[in-house]
Amino acid sequence: MLDEWSTREQEDLDRAIALSLQFEDAAPPPADAVLIGRVLVPIPRIAPPHASGSNKRAAEEAESPEQRKKRRKLEKQRMMEEMAEDLRRTHTDIMDSKARKLPMKYPRGALRLTRTPGRDHVNTVSLGDLVHPKDLVAAFVFSYCLETDFIAKLFPFKTSPNYRSHCLVYMGTDLTMDREGLKFSNTDPPDRDHPLTLQMFDYAAEAAIKGYSQTHGENCIRFYTKKKGGCIHTKMMILVYPDFMRLMITSANLISSDLVYGDNHFYIQDFPSLSPESAKTYREPKFQADLRAHLEDLECPKDFLPYLRERAFDFSAVKVHLVTSKPATHSKEWSEAYGQLRLRSIVRDHILKGYTKETVPEMEFEACTGSVGVLTKAGLVKNLVESCAGGLQHSIEGRPKLKFVFPSYEDVANSNGIGKSNLGSHINWKDETPQLTRLRRIFHHYQSKDAGCLFHMKLILALRAGQPNALPLYMYIGSHNFSQSAWGNAVEQKGERIQEKWGKLRIESMANTECGVVVPGHCILEMMETRNWEDIVPYVRPSDENRYRAGDKPFTTPKGPQEATVSLQDVAEATGIRPEVLEAFSEMVSGAISKAMAAKEKELNGDWEF
Repeated sequence: MLDEWSTREQEDLDRAIALSLQFEDAAPPPADAVLIGRVLVPIPRIAPPHASGSNKRAAEEAESPEQRKKRRKLEKQRMMEEMAEDLRRTHTDIMDSKARKLPMKYPRGALRLTRTPGRDHVNTVSLGDLVHPKDLVAAFVFSYCLETDFIAKLFPFKTSPNYRSHCLVYMGTDLTMDREGLKFSNTDPPDRDHPLTLQMFDYAAEAAIKGYSQTHGENCIRFYTKKKGGCIHTKMMILVYPDFMRLMITSANLISSDLVYGDNHFYIQDFPSLSPESAKTYREPKFQADLRAHLEDLECPKDFLPYLRERAFDFSAVKVHLVTSKPATHSKEWSEAYGQLRLRSIVRDHILKGYTKETVPEMEFEACTGSVGVLTKAGLVKNLVESCAGGLQHSIEGRPKLKFVFPSYEDVANSNGIGKSNLGSHINWKDETPQLTRLRRIFHHYQSKDAGCLFHMKLILALRAGQPNALPLYMYIGSHNFSQSAWGNAVEQKGERIQEKWGKLRIESMANTECGVVVPGHCILEMMETRNWEDIVPYVRPSDENRYRAGDKPFTTPKGPQEATVSLQDVAEATGIRPEVLEAFSEMVSGAISKAMAAKEKELNGDWEF
């Protein structure tokens, strides 16, 4: 009976989503639902009462036919009353939303900064500007760190004054970072010595999903992506309103220190719903297909994915390019699908289309990210900078065309300190070496234009050499830090025939799941509220005056319980033993595992993301 119940409930949801988006293949409205405008609202079915013990079952079995008939009649009456009340409330909510007709605010896309306490409202945004709980139809929220109580106030959960039970909000995060969620199963936050096993993951995730549902309401649907490498680092929101979809991709974790007090970037765009007539001739842009694929990589609940299908919303106005990362080695036809080779192909084929290595303008780059990888690793800076240039310009190792903006220990000491635990440099500065002396030359102090603020941004600016104040060729914003874990390592494909067919390079050593956008330079100003592109840069630009001097070192967070653990995949790569074998026979191979973990830790040198 319960299986049948679940099947019928899923069929209702599928029909509701299909009809609310005007899919041509949608079934006619069922008898147990009401069509309001373009939104089909199913009459909620109340689950059949569960037997709560042998006494109840015995009492029911002892009933006379007349008593059983009377009891069932009362149960049915109660169910119908609850259905009617839910339907009335839903009808009122949707009609009110239709009457207000929430307009699209960002149809051409927007670039914004966090509205920190000392910033003007121009070119800034707060989460409250984007989320309109009384008009919301559905939402997808994902962040590496997610402060549930802070975020929940904005959504129509039962803990907020705007409760709307029919508005389903799917909230995803990395379970290892969800300390509140782990409490539902009395699971301690994992660390290096006590990682979260697959069995523990399933148990803790199930308890957290149930716990959040009981706390915030059944429309608060938590989900957890299983780790396949390093960090599940994407930060985004997709908000579905009656007439459009709003997308936000950001560098900010969905926590108050990032969304209220920290310097961060936001790409925001509204996409109108497609009419049945327009849907017939609509051609899906690559951005939309890539976005849907990334949600699938995040293990987005299947009930939300229909909102991303091809004929739902019109993405034709998008002008930015999506860049994602997915833990794996990517070769052959997938070589340029992810990470730095995806960035390289965007720059080569779109930003610098028509240029060759002989004609391309000389470029230099400015980067500011909340976490800095092991830049001392041979070839890492050269590798990333060449990809930033689309593979059309080489970087000289040791003297790259790169300026890096990052706070020193002194900068952090002089700040308000909010969010400093999310900053990390993974370069070993203990011993001064010629390599570190050269590396220090690219670093510049972080000075926020809102004095005292720190940041969590991930920004890359592609500039014409010698023209730091001219409009950039492009800018990148999103979740990728300046590290091999985020962007991967570009190495040669194996075999001449593969190189001839699929290109010379492939991606390896990509550990994280990431998401960001490349904004072409000519689009930057039209996505801002002012006419000076530098207003979208939240810090004082690098110069000789704020360059690191002798003794200056990038700040790093003291090691703690939330640092990276070496995954089974890391050990598998180091030992050649399959991950499933490692897990099943860990005691048998404990010596090999310990040795491999130590070697991997030394290689990573604490290369953790935030």
